[in-house]
Amino acid sequence: MRKRVLLFAIPLCVVAIAAGVAAAAPSDAEHSRGPKLDKLHAERPIAADPRLSSDGEDLKVQFETEAKAIQDYVLYKETQKKVVDYILAVSAAEAQAAAEAQAAATTSRPVSNSVYSNTNPGDFLSCVRQRESGGNYGIYNSGGSGAAGAYQFMPGTWNGVASSSGRPDLVGVDPAQAAPADQDAMAQALYAQQGAAPWGGGC
Repeated sequence: MRKRVLLFAIPLCVVAIAAGVAAAAPSDAEHSRGPKLDKLHAERPIAADPRLSSDGEDLKVQFETEAKAIQDYVLYKETQKKVVDYILAVSAAEAQAAAEAQAAATTSRPVSNSVYSNTNPGDFLSCVRQRESGGNYGIYNSGGSGAAGAYQFMPGTWNGVASSSGRPDLVGVDPAQAAPADQDAMAQALYAQQGAAPWGGGC
């Protein structure tokens, strides 16, 4: 009887043990599905990491800021060049205008080709006499300025030159009434003292 029980119980134990082992072990489907899910999760770390996504946005903003700064710098340099070019152009135009004005002022007053100096003023005084009075020693200024004589002396100038040149006899004399030789002498004395300035600096 005991042997019969053992023969019946042993197969039952074997079956129970096998069933327990089968229940504890994962199935093939679960074994294959598990690693795949884990692997899929490992292949997408960026989607699960908000810090990395934020860094990407920061890099984009930084790139756009630097690009804008470069564009502004290029625009600044172009504007600066235009300003410098404008200033140079204005300066050149002003310099040219000043040179042209100076040239025009130099050529606007006719100057006699006659050679004259303090030691030999004859040619110059002859030119002045011809220009001022046409060689007429008794003429008066038609505009009423008071100038008279061949060299168009003003009374005050005539008296000053006569006094300073040792001719007190001519002080108070009307220049147009003085002798031609005295008028020539006073013109030579005035030229010796002041040069061509009394007659506009030239003839």
